[in-house]
Amino acid sequence: MGAGPRRVLLGLGSNLGDRAAHLRAAVAGLGDEVVAVSPVYETAPVGGPEQGAFLNVVVELRTAASARDLLVLAQRLEAEAERVRTVRWGPRTLDVDVLWIDGETVDQPDLVVPHPRMFERAFVLVPLGDVAPDLVPPEGPGDTTGVVRVGPLDGPANGPAAVRVVGPGRLGGALTRALGAAGWTLAEPLGRDASDVDLADAADGVDAVLITTPDAAVAEVAGRIRLDPTTVVVHAAGSLGLDVLAPHERRASVHPLVAVPDAAVGAERLVAGAWFAVAGDPFAGRVVDALGGRSFVVADEHRAAYHAAACIASNHLVALMGQVERVAGGVDVPLAAYLDLVRATIENVAALGPAAALTGPAARGDEATLDRHRAALAPDEIEAYDALVHLARRLVDGPPDRAG
Repeated sequence: MGAGPRRVLLGLGSNLGDRAAHLRAAVAGLGDEVVAVSPVYETAPVGGPEQGAFLNVVVELRTAASARDLLVLAQRLEAEAERVRTVRWGPRTLDVDVLWIDGETVDQPDLVVPHPRMFERAFVLVPLGDVAPDLVPPEGPGDTTGVVRVGPLDGPANGPAAVRVVGPGRLGGALTRALGAAGWTLAEPLGRDASDVDLADAADGVDAVLITTPDAAVAEVAGRIRLDPTTVVVHAAGSLGLDVLAPHERRASVHPLVAVPDAAVGAERLVAGAWFAVAGDPFAGRVVDALGGRSFVVADEHRAAYHAAACIASNHLVALMGQVERVAGGVDVPLAAYLDLVRATIENVAALGPAAALTGPAARGDEATLDRHRAALAPDEIEAYDALVHLARRLVDGPPDRAG
């Protein structure tokens, strides 16, 4: 009598041709033994020659196939994708790895199970966490730089959900509008700061509670929601970790990397291919997928630095434009005259990177011009000007040597 169906996990990747089509064809080729497919992640290549980024998924099967049968199946799928093996770890139309087989280890010249490097590679561990979080080591996937979630392989993941927003201010209102437009069910939202609202039943009848209160209130608000092991509690605070949602079992964070001046404009930006910082329960990915966004994982210990960079990119830029308005206004030049310069500069940064996009006197070491600028500025503008000159020089000189 043969062995009964077992849980099996395969890793699929592609970086040649129509990458998503190769992955879809491979999953279809696995037939009705497929139990779950992770979202697609775009990942930087690891090892081998210079090559393009991969799309990766992890697939869970229930199958009675032997380890050797699974290897034969993987090789057949690769052949059907016309994979050509010319360079070790080179670009490929399809790569199928047998990652893990429940209750079995294999150590043979052409097959090792569990896969010997699966617990070292974020491009495996991140999608693995979506379909088999119990197999991800307690310390998590490690450095997830270069691993970007791009959405479900074929259609919305798990369909629309029901959520309740606590704190429907600008961001909460924007998320409510955007998720409602995506077909999600929105329960009656609860107050801006929720200080005088009974939150005990907030998790009743919904898949998730989304907390969009001011950061200082998140932990207190989460603590007032009755525990429900089936409901995800999600916060949208960029600088906070998941610990503020304790003791809820299912916790997640979804922080949109967008500027939200009001709910209407914010809703438009949330569905325009926005980036999101996510962490915790895979439900965070469902939110991103519903909004048609892209995401990256930020571990708790890196949240504050991530959010600082976000504020520099947005709030500090606004403050800098305030200085432009003041200095230019002093000589009767309107702010609008500088906005095309700003837009072109941002385009240069996007195309070339900050260092190559830098122009002007600080970039070329023109101290005489810098001195003329200082002489023309009001005394209370010089400190900020000098700080930005210092940062410009850092781009010219390169990062400081932190060795030793």
